[in-house]
Amino acid sequence: MTTEREHRQDELLASRAAGGDEGAWREIYESSCQSLFSLLCFQVGDREAAKDLLQDTYVTALSKLDRYRGEGPLGAWLRSIAVRKSIDWRRAWIRRTKQRLALAAESTEPTPPSQEPRFDAERAAFQNALDRLSPKQRAALILREVEDLSFREIASTLRCREATARVHYHRAREGMRRMLTGDRARAIADEMEGLQP
Repeated sequence: MTTEREHRQDELLASRAAGGDEGAWREIYESSCQSLFSLLCFQVGDREAAKDLLQDTYVTALSKLDRYRGEGPLGAWLRSIAVRKSIDWRRAWIRRTKQRLALAAESTEPTPPSQEPRFDAERAAFQNALDRLSPKQRAALILREVEDLSFREIASTLRCREATARVHYHRAREGMRRMLTGDRARAIADEMEGLQP
């Protein structure tokens, strides 16, 4: 848990970086790069896409640093930008995939082989289950299990109430358990429920 003093330090660091202090920006980058990259890798399941999204996250953060007010940790602010970028990426990916499937259905030509990397069976099953979660459920699970954030911090990142963050997390855990143990039909139904507005 960050203290008020740490929030003020984050605010000062962000203010210096927004004012053009390259050393302050480098400090922000170096302190957050690895954790943001890991979060994005889990969110999108593709290292190259995660690298692009990481770059987009920092470009957005740099352009909006003057809006950061130190009301929460700078790292949480950066994570919220990264999560939104990954959700937008996932939506665009789904849209592109649907378009490709529609075109493939119309075409009589065989589709080219997938460019997806091949993983061992367990990792592929885990990633498949993770991909089937809603973006907010996936983010809540990763932020809690990998980043070890509190539900209040998760709620701040996802811009929702703490109770809602808990629901996203618990649904994600239950969905992963079902999908990884074979109860796919119920997990798919829960996944669809999680995608409701």
